[in-house]
This record gives sequence, C-alpha cells and structure tokens, in this order.
Amino acid sequence: MTWFKMGLLLVLGIGACSLFTPYPVELVKALNPPPPAPTPKPKKVERKPKPKVEKKEPTAPTVAELVAPEPWSPQGTFAMPDVVLPPFPPALPERVEPGNYEHINELTRGLNNRSNVHFTPGTTATQDRGKKDAYQVRISMHALLPQPAEGNDLLKANPELTKVLPAFDRLMQAAKVSPWFHSLYLHKQNRVRKNTALLNQVLDRHNFYDTDTILSITAPDSKRRVLWIQADMDVVSDGSDGDRLPSMPEEIKKSDYYQPTTSYRWRKLGTTPNPLLEGWQERLKRYRKEGKKDSEEHAKLVIADLQRYSFLLAEYDSFIVVPLTVKEGKDDTYRPAPGDYAAVVVGKRVFPAIVGDFGPKFKTGEASLRLSKAVNPKAKVYARPVSDLGVSYIIFPGTKEPENGPIDYERLNTRVRELLQELGGLGPEAEFVEMQDLLPQPAANAAK
Repeated sequence: MTWFKMGLLLVLGIGACSLFTPYPVELVKALNPPPPAPTPKPKKVERKPKPKVEKKEPTAPTVAELVAPEPWSPQGTFAMPDVVLPPFPPALPERVEPGNYEHINELTRGLNNRSNVHFTPGTTATQDRGKKDAYQVRISMHALLPQPAEGNDLLKANPELTKVLPAFDRLMQAAKVSPWFHSLYLHKQNRVRKNTALLNQVLDRHNFYDTDTILSITAPDSKRRVLWIQADMDVVSDGSDGDRLPSMPEEIKKSDYYQPTTSYRWRKLGTTPNPLLEGWQERLKRYRKEGKKDSEEHAKLVIADLQRYSFLLAEYDSFIVVPLTVKEGKDDTYRPAPGDYAAVVVGKRVFPAIVGDFGPKFKTGEASLRLSKAVNPKAKVYARPVSDLGVSYIIFPGTKEPENGPIDYERLNTRVRELLQELGGLGPEAEFVEMQDLLPQPAANAAK
C-alpha cells in the first residue's frame, strides 16, 4: 500500500460521508434556480357615470347686476425687503506708484493756492528720513507788483477829477512819485514773503492792491505842498473822549479789538473820566494775574493816556488814517502830521477832514466811521464805503492848528476850502460837503 493509494482512499471516504449532510442539497439549488413567479393581472376599476347637468335657459339680468361694481383698492402695502449683500473685501495694493498731484483751493478771499505734490521713488524709510531734501515744501507765490499811477492814469480810478479840480493837469505836471509809495510796497512785499515762508495767512488781494499812487505835489502858483494818496476807503471805529461822550455801549467797553486812543489827541478839558478807563483797569488786573508781562505794560500805557488825554471819536469826527510808512523820512517836507487838514474826493464830491491817526505800514485808504457814512450811508464797521481805488486823499502837510483840541467844524470847512483854492479852486460841477459838529463842545475847566 503506497501513500498515494492511502490518500485517494481518504478523499473518497470523505466524499461518501458528505452525502449525508445538507451541503449537497444547497449545491443542487444553486446550480438549478427556480422559475420566476407569474405577474398578477391588474384589477378592473368600474367608472361611475357622470351626473347629467340640466341646461338653463338664459334669463334677463336683474337691476342689482346692472350696477357697476366698486373699484378695487389694495387693502395694504407690500414692500420688498432690502437686499443686503456681504461686503466685498477690498483689494490691498501691491505697491504705491510715484506721481505728481495738483490741487487748487482758496486760502483767503481773492487768493488762490495752487499746490503741487510730487512723489519720487526713494530708498528705505530708515535711509530717507535722514535726508533733508527727502521731505520738504517748496512755496512759489506769484503776484504782480503794481507801478505808481501818474498823470492821466489817475483818471482811470476817478474820471471826474478834471471836473473837480480844473488845475488837475498842471498839478500832475508838477507831481513826483513819493518814495513812500515804494516804501509802502516794500512793506507789503516783506510781509508777503515772511508769511509765505512761515505758512501764515498772507495779505489778501484787496489790501495788496489798495494804493494806486502816492504823489508829492507843489502847486505851480501858490507853492502849496500836497501829499496825494489815491486809494480805496476802509472803515475805522476807534477813539474815546469822556468830556464829549461820557458813556459808550457795553459791546465797545468789553471789546478786545476796539482801540480807545488815536494819534491826534489833546489834554482833557474836563474832569469826566474816560468811559473806557474802568474796563482797561480791570484788564490790567487780569494781565497781572495771568502773568502776561507785555500785555500788562501795554495796558499801563493805555490807562495813563486815558487819564490825561482826550481823543477823536470815529463815530462822530471826520478824519482819515495814513500809514505809519509816511513817518519814515522825518526831513521830508511832505510828511503829514496828526491834525493836518485834508480834502477827500469821491466822484464829484469833496469832504473836509483832518489826519487823525496812523495805521499799519502796509495799508492805506482808511477813514473814520463818520466820514465813511457821509461818503456811503451803507458803510458800517465791517462794510467799506468804497472798494475800488477811486478815493483821492489830498493832504496839506504843515497845516495843523497850533494847539490840538476837538475839531472845530466851522474852522474845518473854511480852512479846507481855502487850501483847495490854493490848488486852483473847485470846478463848477464839484460838490463841497460841509461837515457839522454832532457833539457839544466841552467847557474848559481846571482838568488835572
């Protein structure tokens, strides 16, 4: 018996034994699947007959059916809700491009600023911040510098001058441009340069072009000296005098801008205190408490003047203001002084006045509120009577009265007429406007 035969007999024995287990039956079912079950037939559904609808004969409409129905109106409103979209994320720039950017804006009335910002590529911030020229401002101010008007150029400002002054042509032939005109514009020029360099507000257009000319004239026949200023007219509202006006409005007493004094002054004639004295004494106490030394010293000087002197009143007196520039050159025989007489020509009208005060070195063309209202009734503290350069200020140097005092208006009218006569007189079309005293003259007493 070999091993092969023994193995074969073992396999046959196992196969015979398996016939008595369930495996042969399952094997036969898998090899022979049963046939599919038959599909059941659908049942028949009995349909019910439709009910018969009896046809009605058409009938005539009733009265209620003939009435028109009411128009339809909505019972309420319906609004769609707002559609809110999620914010779109902005794109972050990958780089900043260099370039040139220009802007134009108005710095002050009549003065336009044209700025130009230029960005150029640099290195790193660490390196660039150490370079002086890396971050800088370059200012370029452009202005036409006016030349003084002479002769018939003045007629462009006031064509009526030849009718007011018949000797106008002869006066212009004898006229010379005063050095004060160039000095005035030098002060204007320096002020503009300084404020531009410091980025401060520069002089506006109106005040830069406020003077057409300043002429020194000696009348051919009478040899009367005249300082002729051709300018506009702004309003001045300064001055105080307890003798003539013992009370003043509260807004003036409390104002930090109202000037109580004028260059033309005289010793007090009465004992009534200046109405602004008390306010300045209170101001002095405040300056001392705040430690403002300069303001304290200024207040002391003002208080001393208010205790000793009386001054012109811009609301009641006829006077003009000349720039401090004309105080330069003391040896000039055309130099005006406070109290000198003057004739103010506007159109065909002539107004008598005196030189009452000195103003800024860079500005001309100022008159008291009283004179301004006589020229233009609409004039106010902040509303000038004449904006163009049609006002001729004809000043007669060396004509002040020997003693200062309140203006004698009868003397003012007479004296200015006489001085104009020395220039050839007024033409038949000229209108001389006499000024009257609006305040009582103070009685002289033993004022201290």
